[in-house]
Amino acid sequence: MKAVLVNHTKTIMKAIEELGHTFNLEVITSDLDSLEKTVNNESPEAVILNWAEGMALETCSSIKKIKGKKGNIYLILIGTKDTLHELKDGIEAGADDFILIPFTKEEVIARMMIAQRNINLNVSLIKTKKKLIKHGKEDPVTSTLNRRALIDEISNEIGRASRKNEFTCAIMINLHNHEEIQKDFGLNIYNSLLGELAARLKKSIRPYDKIGRFEFARFLIFLPHAKSDDAQKVSERIIKNIKQKKFRYKDSYVEPCLSIGISELDPGDVIKGGDSESAMINELILESFIRRSEFATSSACEKGVDTIEVYTF
Repeated sequence: MKAVLVNHTKTIMKAIEELGHTFNLEVITSDLDSLEKTVNNESPEAVILNWAEGMALETCSSIKKIKGKKGNIYLILIGTKDTLHELKDGIEAGADDFILIPFTKEEVIARMMIAQRNINLNVSLIKTKKKLIKHGKEDPVTSTLNRRALIDEISNEIGRASRKNEFTCAIMINLHNHEEIQKDFGLNIYNSLLGELAARLKKSIRPYDKIGRFEFARFLIFLPHAKSDDAQKVSERIIKNIKQKKFRYKDSYVEPCLSIGISELDPGDVIKGGDSESAMINELILESFIRRSEFATSSACEKGVDTIEVYTF
């Protein structure tokens, strides 16, 4: 465990350093003024604060507000019996534990074991929370955004693009022989194909473009800072990446037939304003923006396999 010792004395420093060899504790010293910088540079799991006379309770809450790279900072106070009431208030203000002077080696080891257990639990909870958020936004078959998460992302992006006066584009990719693939190979192979298809789509776009599974056999890609000519190039790259290597299952090849539709959004069409009426109008504009890419996809499908169609008014 790595810990920052704040407002230390020679006696406390010596005791904690001796403990460090036994408990595998790495101790770094700091003062209150440079604590946040030390936390950002050293990424400790804990802060050990020697409670001094006249120290304000806000000190505890301010330390707890510092977010380390490994999560929340575990705060331990060191004080005497004379400061026990203040230490109790410090716990209420955000500190996690306290140690009274004089302390024994065994007592501090026990406190550090409790601290390590709580730190590990907190890290585990953070990881679980991130996984739940990810699963809530992700399509399980393709590992792309699900429809709701994708629309939320696009809604945020078009607001930003409008403020910067940037055009944006939507690309709808339709796998229009999906029924045939499922009939010939089954749902499991179809899902594997979708996963591989999604991986190739990701390789065809920029890191900051948004991609999601819009429907059962459709993907939607959102391109910030792009016009229809840019989207056309991306679409051509998509078809090339899909065609250059065949999808193989045992001794058979699965041939995906795509149709791609493109729509463009003028930033001037987006209503600027934070009121509910503006938000409602922008939802309709977003729906129209996506619907136009669907119309273009349907038109492309009628013209043949691997066709790209740009929606025009």
